[in-house]
Amino acid sequence: MTIKLVTDSSCDLPPEIIKEHNITVVPLAVSFETGETFVEGDGITPEQFWERLALSRELPKTSRPAPEAFARTFKEALESYSSVIYMGISSALSGTFESAQLAAKSVTGEVHLIDSLTGSLGLGVLVVRAGELVQSGISAPSVAEKITEYRNGMTTLFTMDSLENLIKGGRLGRLPGMVGAMLDIKPIGKALEGRIHILEKVRGRNRSLKRMVQMMEEMGTGLQEKIIGISHLDCLQEALKLKETIEEKIRPRQLILSKMGSTMGTYAGKGGIILSF
Repeated sequence: MTIKLVTDSSCDLPPEIIKEHNITVVPLAVSFETGETFVEGDGITPEQFWERLALSRELPKTSRPAPEAFARTFKEALESYSSVIYMGISSALSGTFESAQLAAKSVTGEVHLIDSLTGSLGLGVLVVRAGELVQSGISAPSVAEKITEYRNGMTTLFTMDSLENLIKGGRLGRLPGMVGAMLDIKPIGKALEGRIHILEKVRGRNRSLKRMVQMMEEMGTGLQEKIIGISHLDCLQEALKLKETIEEKIRPRQLILSKMGSTMGTYAGKGGIILSF
């Protein structure tokens, strides 16, 4: 039995990993206040997005792929593969998963859909794990079952260097945001049941990154056997330092470091870091 893996561009996986596991990526799009719209991962690179984001007065708007885009992808895959497994961005964060659900109903063939309940490398880690399972030769239903179990044991944490994008996005009032900036407050949040929740507010960037590692050790289980993902928005050196600390303290079997694209980066803003384990 042959299995085709499909995901969406919010996964933030590096191109070499996408190629290694023969993954098809359905892109989301991002629109700026100028009226310009770009396809994530094709029409705009992470670096180009970062530059445009920094200059934007208003937050860009991301848009989900149309059901037709997923239907076309699924149909093409089923011409060469016996089944498809799609893993997508949390249905609580985007309508992308709904588009995939509508598409799956319109095609003939075996299509398994998995809501990651997260995004960025939280989703990316699930896709990589699915790639490993596919290579082991097990059936598509077994892969889907094991990925769902793996997802249920995952945690995704994030921190931001600035509260600006939370204010722009209406997720934090202007006055609390100004006070937070004056006090150098760095929020640490968690994806919980597919939604974003602020867990702690830490003063200072270095403290927030150290606290993320502590929380990872407190919340994680079997970390040495897991795949860990770190995605960042224009803060490579801090992400590398975080990677080095985790490798020294935890020694996971694999750690993926990548750039954050437009889907997740819109709200994270410059200095955003997402840690999935």
